[in-house]
Amino acid sequence: MKQNEGEFSTLVTDDGEPSNMSMVSRRKFFALLGASAAFAGVSCSDYRDKGEIIPYNKKPEEITVGQPNYYASTCNSCSNACGTLIKTREGRPIKIDGNPYHPVSKGKLCAQGQASIMNLYDPDRLKNPWKKENGRFVNYNWNDANDEIFLDLMNTAGKEIAIVTGKIVSPTTKKVLDDFNEKYPTAKIYSYELFNSTIKNKAWKKCYGNGEFPAIKWNEADVVLSLDGDFLGESGNKVENVRLFAENRDVMKKRFNRLYSVEGNLSLTGTNADCRIKLRPDLQYVFVMSLISELQKKGVITLSINTSGYSLTELAKKENLDFKLLGQMVNDLSKNKGSSIIYAGEHLTEDVQIAVNLLNDALGNSGLYQNESANVSVLPLSNNDELKQLTGKLKAGNVAVVIHLNSNPVYHLPEDIDYQTALENAGTVVTLVDIENETSDVSNFVLPVNQTLEAWGDAKTRAGFYSLQQPVIAPLYDTREQEAILLTWIKQDNEAYSENLYHQYLIKNWEENIYPTISSNSGFKKFWYQALHDGVVYSDEKVEVSGVINMSIVSQLNGAPKVSGYALHLKESYQDRDGRFANNGWLQELPHPVSKVTWDNYAAISPASAKGLNFENDDIAEITVGNQSLQIPVFIQPGAAENTITIELGYGRKNSGTVATDVGFNANKLLSTNGLTHWLYTGAEIKKVSGNYKLVTAQTIYAFDQGHKIDIPKKRGIIKEGTVDEYLKNPNYLSEGEHHELVSVNPPIDYSGLKWGMSIDLNKCLGCNDCVVACNVENNIPVVGKDQVEKGRELHWLRIDRYYSGTADDPVVVNQPMLCQHCDQAPCENVCPVVATNHSADGLNQMIYNRCVGTRYCSNNCPYKVRRFNFYNYRDHFKDGYQEEPVFSLLQNPEVTVRSRGVMEKCTFCIQRISEARSDATAEGREIKGSDVTTACQDACGTNAIKFGDINDEQSEFYNYRNHELGYYVLEELNIKPNVTYFAKLRNTPPEEA
Repeated sequence: MKQNEGEFSTLVTDDGEPSNMSMVSRRKFFALLGASAAFAGVSCSDYRDKGEIIPYNKKPEEITVGQPNYYASTCNSCSNACGTLIKTREGRPIKIDGNPYHPVSKGKLCAQGQASIMNLYDPDRLKNPWKKENGRFVNYNWNDANDEIFLDLMNTAGKEIAIVTGKIVSPTTKKVLDDFNEKYPTAKIYSYELFNSTIKNKAWKKCYGNGEFPAIKWNEADVVLSLDGDFLGESGNKVENVRLFAENRDVMKKRFNRLYSVEGNLSLTGTNADCRIKLRPDLQYVFVMSLISELQKKGVITLSINTSGYSLTELAKKENLDFKLLGQMVNDLSKNKGSSIIYAGEHLTEDVQIAVNLLNDALGNSGLYQNESANVSVLPLSNNDELKQLTGKLKAGNVAVVIHLNSNPVYHLPEDIDYQTALENAGTVVTLVDIENETSDVSNFVLPVNQTLEAWGDAKTRAGFYSLQQPVIAPLYDTREQEAILLTWIKQDNEAYSENLYHQYLIKNWEENIYPTISSNSGFKKFWYQALHDGVVYSDEKVEVSGVINMSIVSQLNGAPKVSGYALHLKESYQDRDGRFANNGWLQELPHPVSKVTWDNYAAISPASAKGLNFENDDIAEITVGNQSLQIPVFIQPGAAENTITIELGYGRKNSGTVATDVGFNANKLLSTNGLTHWLYTGAEIKKVSGNYKLVTAQTIYAFDQGHKIDIPKKRGIIKEGTVDEYLKNPNYLSEGEHHELVSVNPPIDYSGLKWGMSIDLNKCLGCNDCVVACNVENNIPVVGKDQVEKGRELHWLRIDRYYSGTADDPVVVNQPMLCQHCDQAPCENVCPVVATNHSADGLNQMIYNRCVGTRYCSNNCPYKVRRFNFYNYRDHFKDGYQEEPVFSLLQNPEVTVRSRGVMEKCTFCIQRISEARSDATAEGREIKGSDVTTACQDACGTNAIKFGDINDEQSEFYNYRNHELGYYVLEELNIKPNVTYFAKLRNTPPEEA
């Protein structure tokens, strides 16, 4: 048997001599040999807010072996800088959740923030400095690299030192850059972000004179009109948006908002809309002006704005819109002046943003802006003109040194800025980054920086508070904090560097500049440790926000753009964002929340457009806009507007890690500064070319192309839905006439004590997948790869099923989380020949992994299809053992068994958390309560759609919640007595008489 061919390679032994080992064993041997030294001090040390390295022979007082510790910090996955609570075990972080003390995130965290823990343990991380010699990178040491860079910085001959960075949200990092600029007067900072709110902020400043576009009080809006704005999926602070929005979708309080969505492609916001209208995005200005015209005709608003030539009736006729629905929308906005909000997507033009600001003001909706906690920028983003000026200077040879701070402009910036070509003329290019990327590939020096969980920092995104970031583990490799690198260059001395260089700088900045702005009765040292404990501190800062709109701005509106060909929308990926998470396998394998495609991006077009162009799914399209073209597979998306193409960016990466490289298609090459906006274009062309490309989806059933099957979920009661109006008239109408006597041959089980159960509110579930990622992290779920997902072998214990109804042109969507139902009469238990799956006294359907012999009878007999089988040892099977690299062992949750090949697995209701709570209750001398436990998915759910607790505790809030009149069981007629209830989906559609 050859080891690299055998399924059971663990049975093959080597003699320990590297020269005699197979290639796989040699690679793992040397990886382990190198890693053992690097990790020896890491996994058995504690790195806390004192900045000390404490070996376990001097065990820290706060560490108890086998018990977790939690540390407050700040997430750097995007520029929202949400507060986090990091769980560590024996000195290594294993889980990231939201910080409940944080005023914005309030204990919740998005999928990217949770999955970012995999980035810490990514074996593709840069481990030491590189220098390019003769066109190839060689390992280098820090002192020699710094010495050469010192000389380059000091000998610029008056030329510019360009610092190209992502968005800066840290006031202390900003101070480091200011100090750098003072040391090197020719330095200039260029800050960019591929997806940003620049257009909204610019329009807001023109309308109100100062500030940035504010966050919105979604919980105070009775009517929401979203104009191609995916505020529940990507726009703004998604964590805050979904929490506030869901507060007004509460069946317990019988309070429901109404969401209208007018959009070009079916978005996460669109799937949750009560009423949806499809419209190509380059017509949004025409739409909002037509809406203003209609409201003025009805005398609802008065605006000094010329709306001649704009008519909602004519637009409806031309674009085949539902005029009755438009009329209901107008009526709702009219009746809810002061309690409605209109939101425009960040990719729409400045004219659209201004028109929306004017309309919100005219409707009296300004009170729904969070002006008391205004958005603030530590460092404004550079605009396209400034970035073009940089490339002009580069091409002219006027830039001596370019420093990239954890940014990737070669991949991100539009083609017509021509950054990569211009970079060839720079004297020296230095890139500070944690993992290789397209920009580091064309640099002279590549310096590895600490990952977020290894670094100090702070953040300020709103007026009134600051967030702190602290390391929870020592650097795994020979990396440094990026600010410490800059401080070393400022001092021009290698001896000036120390591991706590930036830590001390941060403390000093807080003591001198931030502490004085905060009301505190304690001295700075006590204040500092309290701030680290809480992760957030409040300041006395007030931001002056003008409440009076500048009506003269009307004269600056440019009118409707000329629309032609296809509209092209280049948008942020739900999984990879701007590509920064492309090497994160958990996110690559996460199903798209709408299409369910994994491991790829695509061009989404409507069924009508596909029919006209003779496209089928997986056909290759060539898309041309301006002088740029791209070939990419097509996905026919129900609900997309005609003559509209939508492509998500963040894919097609090169030299960016084992997972990321060559996944998907690089649509960034279509970016241009000549579009309607950076992300929106009109006049695009699309044509079919030869070939096809397999797009893999995690859900292949109940699609429109399956004909009659589309009705099965409703007919079988898998999904129950109705309207708010019907429910308020008769709360029991969904269950009337459906009760039948269910008989079982099995005797009932007596659960006289505690019994675990779960309830999920489909009115609050958005289908965002945050819970799926939380489950993956908590339960050591491996990545299996695209080829295995195609065969239905993904290992997610929790999935979000998407159900369509209506028509392909006008679909209605329901999202339903599906997991093990922990049935009292579980059919999986009866068929297992070795009793590997059985029932506990507190109602759990249990798995005993070392009993399982892999017959898969249980999976065949499960009507919910929620059991997952390990066809391979996926940690070794995926990418030639990528997840078997030694560093990945530090990621595993020690409270959860790592499953092997041939074993069945499924949701356990987080049994490890139940066991921990039971132990704590015993130590306190009391009985465990249902409220003592929260599951990982429950913790992650930003809308609080998931509740967990004791079914038998009649005094608990969970008991009342679970027994709500909207509750039902999926496939209840099978009489297997599941213990997960769902709340029927209610749509707040306008009453007919409206």
